[in-house]
Amino acid sequence: MRINLIKEEKKKITFDFFGVALLLSVLIPIMMIGIIQYSLISESKYLQSQINNIESRLEYYLPLEEEFKEYEEVVKELKETPTVPNYNWDGPIEALGYITPLRGVIDNFSLQQGSLNIRGRTIVGEELREFRQSLIESPYFSNVNLNTLEKQEVVSFIITADLVEGGE
Repeated sequence: MRINLIKEEKKKITFDFFGVALLLSVLIPIMMIGIIQYSLISESKYLQSQINNIESRLEYYLPLEEEFKEYEEVVKELKETPTVPNYNWDGPIEALGYITPLRGVIDNFSLQQGSLNIRGRTIVGEELREFRQSLIESPYFSNVNLNTLEKQEVVSFIITADLVEGGE
């Protein structure tokens, strides 16, 4: 029988600090780069969707802006036109807006020596009768007369009315 006098070495678990540090120093920057890359790609997609949304809104609003500028020019021209002295136009213009035929259009209205000439057209003759009656009942107009009536596919008309003094 043989006796081994050499002490048996027990294997210890050794912790390799250098290897772990080396592994972490490589893995952490790679993970950080991945996370940053993912966040940049996500942000890029979000910003691109925002840009597309804004561009679609611009396609809608740019024509409206042009129309608004045209109306501003019309308002500016109207403000520059001479008016009847001491006459408030808000009431008569607002009244015309409410009583204009639904399927009708006022093509032109002009003022000559206190008499308002309204030229327009409508699809339904009954609406013209209601329009004339509404003008007669309005406190802003008097002596309402239907001067011309042409009936074809549409009913064309010219109505004259005197403006009531003082605007009301």
